[in-house]
Amino acid sequence: MTSVDDLDLMSLHPFELGRDEEVFARLRDERPVHWNDEPGGRGFWSVTRYDDVKRVAADHATFTVTEGTQIADRRAEGSGARSIHHVDPPDHGPLRKLAASEVRAAKVKKLEPDITQVIDDLLDEHVGTGEFDLVQKISAQLPLVMIGRLLGAPLEDCPHLLRWTNQMASEDPDYSEGPETAVRARDEVFTYFRALEEQRRACPADDLVSALTAAELDGVPLSRGYLDAYYLILMVAGNETTRNLLSGGVLALHENPAAWDHLRANPAAVRVGVEEMVRWVSPVLSMRRTATRDVELHDRTVRAGEKVVMWFCSANRDPRAFERPEEFRIDRHPNEHLGFGWGEHACLGANLARLEARLFFTRLVERGLRLEVTGDARRLRSNFFRGIKTLPVRLEQA
Repeated sequence: MTSVDDLDLMSLHPFELGRDEEVFARLRDERPVHWNDEPGGRGFWSVTRYDDVKRVAADHATFTVTEGTQIADRRAEGSGARSIHHVDPPDHGPLRKLAASEVRAAKVKKLEPDITQVIDDLLDEHVGTGEFDLVQKISAQLPLVMIGRLLGAPLEDCPHLLRWTNQMASEDPDYSEGPETAVRARDEVFTYFRALEEQRRACPADDLVSALTAAELDGVPLSRGYLDAYYLILMVAGNETTRNLLSGGVLALHENPAAWDHLRANPAAVRVGVEEMVRWVSPVLSMRRTATRDVELHDRTVRAGEKVVMWFCSANRDPRAFERPEEFRIDRHPNEHLGFGWGEHACLGANLARLEARLFFTRLVERGLRLEVTGDARRLRSNFFRGIKTLPVRLEQA
């Protein structure tokens, strides 16, 4: 057996195979705070237990986001103004509030008829048509259309949003030729939204771009850098998390057919079931902080300036926090998972992701449709997002 000292979370093979939990189970038990070398980088500490992840996420004074939230030493928005991902409290709250009001639960709920219509249109297009790729045809399309509407991007531009998201979300060779691909995509995103922004300044609409161009921070309009960073984070977060949740949820139900039966017999159980899908899938695998001072964690000394990575996927399978976490239990309650992060920096779009997933599985049940997985999932080569690139399915009347 490989020594725990040699377990390497920069090796993407276990993530690509969907077998990373085997690694995390050992780390939780044998080395809950684990040092990992990083090719071309400084190396990082990993925290893998539920309580430790919550501690790091909540202690902004000791673990800062200002140096980046990905393992690599970079910020997605580049070297300009920081996105909400890279600002600590107390500065984080006012900046986050600018968009949070647009995606709060009450406002998102008003989108329910629109989301349901998009879902029904997608289902109508593919029911009874034979085998197709769930990710390309449905899982990617639903959040893409909805985040496009929220931002104010025309429907015909949505494929560009998907391409840019894929190119910035990982360095999977299916989407990226290396770090320069993400940089190029980022610059294209900035160019696109700056043009859309000019249209909204001339003719405001009920969308996030209009809201942000009119917003002020401490009585001053948002700077160019803040606007660029906001557009970028909203586009990626609005696409990636929900797409992976939908695809991963369908795969989990396929692997646990009794769960499908439970939802069909109890449509109201979809709300609870979606929370278990979030825990099980953990669409965002990890987030990073940087220590601001020396701190002791499980008898290991984390030095000021060293990187600390929180593994949400591992925390969500920690038996110290969940009963039989290795089981997908569609009726799990309570379910205090960390699938949308924790604390001040929890996922801004969690309300929308939950609603889209709940309505998707509810419409499948209400319409008596069965999604049958017909082949193997091809997983994203990433230790940042839990993604499925392709998942062959058939959609039939049950």
